[in-house]
Amino acid sequence: MQTASLTTTLHSLLYLFPIIIGSIFVTFVLILIILISAYFLKRILLKNKRKLIWTPISSIERRSNLSYEEFVKEYASIGKPVIITDIVKNWKASAKWTLDFFREKYGSVKTDGVRDKNNGINISMTIADYMDYLETGDSEQSLYLFDFHMFEYPELYEDCKVPVYCHNLLENFPEKLFNKYGFQQYIYLIIGRKESSVGLHIDSFCTQGWLAGISGRKRLILIPPDQQEFVYDGEVDAFNPDLEKFPLYANVKPVEFILTPGELLYIPSMWWHQAENLENTIALGFNTVNEWNFEMVLHAANEVNPIIGNVLGLLLEFPWLGRVVVASRLL
Repeated sequence: MQTASLTTTLHSLLYLFPIIIGSIFVTFVLILIILISAYFLKRILLKNKRKLIWTPISSIERRSNLSYEEFVKEYASIGKPVIITDIVKNWKASAKWTLDFFREKYGSVKTDGVRDKNNGINISMTIADYMDYLETGDSEQSLYLFDFHMFEYPELYEDCKVPVYCHNLLENFPEKLFNKYGFQQYIYLIIGRKESSVGLHIDSFCTQGWLAGISGRKRLILIPPDQQEFVYDGEVDAFNPDLEKFPLYANVKPVEFILTPGELLYIPSMWWHQAENLENTIALGFNTVNEWNFEMVLHAANEVNPIIGNVLGLLLEFPWLGRVVVASRLL
């Protein structure tokens, strides 16, 4: 009698099992539809936040003991650049990261991150070979180690602590998707030779830029967003403008300054900037997406590719969805 009852129970469970699984699946899909609908509704309601906010400056302020609240109120929320002087100097990297350090520790590493500034082509070479170039290489060349992939060497992160000001929603983006689809890592090592220069540009997709000076001085120029029509899409050399070729640049009011080792520069979204190395330099650069430029970043990404832009937005809005996507190998 008990055996028959147990058999009946098992048959009932086997019958109910696909129904239960189906109900769970349907519930999950409905929740997903609701969340995605809410996401797109939110994007529509926050459309006004795509408006670029910026504040003109005649010189750049240097600040220390700056609280996060002060940074947001006085700089991030109004699109105003600033140099923070008391963060980077406390990193281990400030004393540890030298040219000899990278030669000894990573000399055999081959990187595609060396860019020839004369033609804009990336070339492949070992870190040791690049260090040789810095010391004795052809002065006519202009090679720049612009994006050494730190994520491949996580021990380097132990030497630098990203400050609270640099709150970044990209931290929620699954690392496996970063690596698999070649998204630009938001933290990158920059090593440049004396007198080499990074041309005039704005950071892609309306991201905010940060530049931490580890060693060597950099000369920089910042140009606010409202002067974009005068910079010829970055073709002009801001340090030595050819006004015959680029006459409108005469209307530009650039802000020029020196970034010294131990200083951290904040560059708001859509500010044009150009850097020149006054000495052999080591720096750390990173780009951030946060509440102040999130809508602009998504809008810029959608203009390039609506599918990627919306996927990026969804994964940043719902970090758990990114983990589900990675686990299920949907992307």
